[in-house]
Amino acid sequence: METHIPLIVRNISLNDDATIEQLALSLSDFGWHETGGQVIATFYTSGADPVAAAAAAALSIKRALPQARVERVDEQFVSLADIAARAGLTHEAVRLWAARKRRAASEPFPAPRAEVGQGRTATKIWTWPEVLTWLKTHYCLDLEPDTAYLTPEQVTRLNAALQSRPQPRWQPATAGVARTLAVMSTVLEEDASPTPTARRFTCTGGKR
Repeated sequence: METHIPLIVRNISLNDDATIEQLALSLSDFGWHETGGQVIATFYTSGADPVAAAAAAALSIKRALPQARVERVDEQFVSLADIAARAGLTHEAVRLWAARKRRAASEPFPAPRAEVGQGRTATKIWTWPEVLTWLKTHYCLDLEPDTAYLTPEQVTRLNAALQSRPQPRWQPATAGVARTLAVMSTVLEEDASPTPTARRFTCTGGKR
């Protein structure tokens, strides 16, 4: 099982030839694309600790592209229409699940993460990994075989590590990210790169 970890990267452009060349030379373990005006670097790992691996991978991006800032995990927000399209289901079927008017005796559809807009134009959004897990568990719909994503708890840990600024001797800002920051410190000291589990370089939305 391979864990896919999409990371939002700021201050780079996939339309810049020098950047594209650097991605191919030094960051070919990632999949790169742009969506909604955001550059996404997807890291792939089969390791036992995907959070630590992704934190180390974020450092490798910073080394190769000093101007880059790995901001946070892209939680892949989706609407009911997005879910229906990706799963090949009708919008009404997904709407009934979300309204909890179907399969009431089992675990309900994931709660929406947020609501965008107000009144009649309000749109609820979910995270795609949570929806994927629910569909696989309750309907045996394995839409992304052999693929895993971080759990909500792992996303929180990784985001905390990415937001923490380096302190002397890498002292953690919070105890919850101590282990991840220790791994990051070791990577820095050894000037090592994260071990790739799948060598790939894909880049959409920019020049090749």
